[in-house]
Amino acid sequence: MDKTAVFVDDINDQSLLHRLLPNRTGLLFFRFNFLDAIEFNCNAIIVIHRAAKQSGFPRLPTKYNTSRLVVLSDCYQENTIVETLNAGAHHYIALQESEQVIKARMNAALRFHLKHERQILNIGPYSFNQDNRTAYFENRLINLSPREFELAYYLFSNRDRIVTDSELMTSVWTLPSSVDTRRIDTSICRIRKKMNLNTPFSPWNILRLRREGYQVTC
Repeated sequence: MDKTAVFVDDINDQSLLHRLLPNRTGLLFFRFNFLDAIEFNCNAIIVIHRAAKQSGFPRLPTKYNTSRLVVLSDCYQENTIVETLNAGAHHYIALQESEQVIKARMNAALRFHLKHERQILNIGPYSFNQDNRTAYFENRLINLSPREFELAYYLFSNRDRIVTDSELMTSVWTLPSSVDTRRIDTSICRIRKKMNLNTPFSPWNILRLRREGYQVTC
């Protein structure tokens, strides 16, 4: 099982992490001042840093260089961000953003480092293997680029709801939601063609809902 060490100093921040990662197993909670003293192997380390409570950020022990370190902070000063990243953090996420955006950024930060709980996703004739980023139509390999695979996988994994452009920008492209979203439309067109969506071969499709986002339908 993947172990994720979480360092917080406030019960409200602990509740926040549970909301941000509702399906993540293996969450182990510790006080912030134990960050440089943990004695077990973990796949990821998540720290909530509050400027009013923690003046500095300790350098991560060398033995944890292979762990993905994600810092959520309410301090937006340039020197603090630089100091934290130089101390070993891989991602620095601002707590001033909405929970939806923070959640998307965290999933993006952890996605390629932790094993996904559902590495194989089977939907009708389609099969997605997140471990090696391959997709199949029955037994035929679909020639998707890594980004196209991530986009298709994300949409099919969330086929029960509409996925907004801003969510796709932050979750798939790991870019700010304000960035031009035309790249999404271009990638969707390629995916539809490569996966034979909405054809006699497959009843599945990815619909564009104006001013809302995309949804996979059948």
